[in-house]
Amino acid sequence: MASNSKPHQACIDEDRISGLPDEVLCHILSFLYTITAVKTCVLSHRWKNLWASVPNLKLLICSPKSDSTCSPGFVDRVLTSRGSSRIHRFHLNLYGAHKYFSHVDEWICTAITRNVVELHLLLFPNPWQRYELPRTLFMCKTLVILKLRLQFDIVAIPPNSDCFPNLKFLHVSVCFPDADSMKKLFSCCPALEDLIIDGNVEKIPGDADLVLRLNVSAPKLKILQISLMGSWMRNVSITVNAPQLETLDLMENFFATYSLKNAKALSKAKVDVQVYRRYHADPGIDYAHRTHRLFAGIINVKSLSLAAPILTNPCLEFQGPLPKFYNLNHLEVRLKTCSSWKSLTKLLEISPNLENLVFENNIKCHADHDKNDQWCQPETLPICLFSSLKTVCVRGFRWHSDEMEAVKYMLKHGEALNKVTVYARNISAEKQMEWQQEFVDFPRVSKTCQIELVELIDRGF
Repeated sequence: MASNSKPHQACIDEDRISGLPDEVLCHILSFLYTITAVKTCVLSHRWKNLWASVPNLKLLICSPKSDSTCSPGFVDRVLTSRGSSRIHRFHLNLYGAHKYFSHVDEWICTAITRNVVELHLLLFPNPWQRYELPRTLFMCKTLVILKLRLQFDIVAIPPNSDCFPNLKFLHVSVCFPDADSMKKLFSCCPALEDLIIDGNVEKIPGDADLVLRLNVSAPKLKILQISLMGSWMRNVSITVNAPQLETLDLMENFFATYSLKNAKALSKAKVDVQVYRRYHADPGIDYAHRTHRLFAGIINVKSLSLAAPILTNPCLEFQGPLPKFYNLNHLEVRLKTCSSWKSLTKLLEISPNLENLVFENNIKCHADHDKNDQWCQPETLPICLFSSLKTVCVRGFRWHSDEMEAVKYMLKHGEALNKVTVYARNISAEKQMEWQQEFVDFPRVSKTCQIELVELIDRGF
C-alpha cells in the first residue's frame, strides 16, 4: 500500500517576492542604487524591464569605483531606455570624477523635462573650475523638494526672483560656500515652507575675511533651521523676511548679526550660540547689539530653548533694557559653562508671563572657575515668580551650592508654583531619601507646591 502523502508540503520552496504586484516591487527597487536595480533584470522574464518602471533614480559616479558606482554611459543609457516616463526622485552623487562634469547639465535638464518632483544633488567639481547650476533648474515648475550641496566652486544664483514656483522643501548643505549664492538663493522661493541650511562657512585659508550675507525671503516659510560652524567668522549677517514663520532653530559658533522681519507668527525658537564662551569671544564684535537684535526678532515666541551663557560675556554691556517676552510661557535654558547663572536671572526678568521653566547644567566647570559660578539672585523679584510660574524642572543637578541656592530662591518666591522636579545624577537610595527630605524642608511660599527628586543616569556630559 502506498504511503499517505501529506496534503500540504511545507518544504516546497515559495517565491514570495515574485508574487508581489509590480507597484510594490518598483517601490522596493526605488530604495536601491539604480545600477543595483538594473541588475535584477537577469532574475526572470518578468524582471527584465521592471527596473525601467521605477520612478526614482539613484546614481553614484565616483573614483575609486565601488559596487554602487556607475559610468556616464550607464546614466545616458538608463535615461534613454526609460523613454519619456516620469521621474519622481533624481539623486545624483558625483565625487572624484571631475572629467564627467560636462554631463551634469544634460542629466539635470533631462530630469526636469521628465517632471521631476524631488532632486538631490551632491556634486564635487574640480576645485580649480567653478560649476554653475543650469538656469532650467530654477525655473522647474514640478520641483517640490530640493537637496543641494554648495561649496566655493559651485554657483547657485537664480536668474530672477520668480524661481522655484512650487518648491516647498529646500535643504542646502554648505562647505566654504560661494558668497553670491548664499545671498541670492534663498530669496526666490515663493512657495517654500521648510528650509534647512547647514554646514561649514569657514573662509578658505589664505583668503581675506569672508563677508557673508544670507538673505531669506519666503512669504510662505513656516520652518527655518540654520546650523552653521565657522571659527573666527566676524562678518556674517542673516536676514529673514518670513511673515508666516512659526518655528526657528539656530545653531552656530560665531553669532551672526540677525535681522528677523515680520516674524509675528513665530511661536517656537531654539537658539544655541556657542561663541559666548568667554575664551572665544571676539573683542571687536558688539555682542550686546547682536543679542538685542536677535531677541527683538523672536520677541513673540511662546516657547524658547536657549543655550547659555548667551548673556554672560564679561564685556557684554547693554545700552538699554532687553526686549521683554510677554508671550513666552515655556523656557528651556541650557547652562553650558561657568557664570551661566546670569543668563537665567536675566531671562526670568524679561519673561513676565512665564509658566514653565526648565534649566539644565551639562558641562562641568573647572575647579579654579567655581568662584565665578555662583548663583546671584536678581536685584528685583521677577514678575513671573510671584504671578505665573507653575513648574520648574532642574536637569543634571549635582548638589553644588549654587544649584541649591537657585532652587531655594524659586521655592521661596514662587507663589504660583505647583511642582518642582529635580533630576540628580547617580545617587544611592539612602542619599535620595536624605536629599528628598532636605528639599521638603526648604521654605516655600506656595502651600500646594510638590517637590520630586528623580535619579538621572550620568551619560558623560
